[in-house]
Amino acid sequence: MKWFLYAISLIWISIGCCTILYTGETRNVAKKFVKGFDNKILAILPFIIGILFILSASASRHSWLIRLIGLIAVIKGVFIFTNPKNYSDKITDWYLNSLSDQTQRLYGVITLILGTAILSWIL
Repeated sequence: MKWFLYAISLIWISIGCCTILYTGETRNVAKKFVKGFDNKILAILPFIIGILFILSASASRHSWLIRLIGLIAVIKGVFIFTNPKNYSDKITDWYLNSLSDQTQRLYGVITLILGTAILSWIL
């Protein structure tokens, strides 16, 4: 399952770089992506990615952290699918419309660092 860790780390590095450098454009792409799908369909993506993280944890030096990221992704998928009290819609609206550019760039930095760390931890 090394291929998944390589793929996700390179995707996170590229998303982090784009978020830092092109904050507004990245936000617009995310808005178009989220608005184009139903929440029930979008919930499948983090759920499957979480399962793949859990399965690929043995290919990493820090398998406990990879499993934790996978568990968080599975929980996020279930949360988006169930959407209690429309919290998922409120969080998505906050992230896409109310978040400042500086905070968006901070998320880009965190994504870039996490992607680089995962890439360096692959056995």
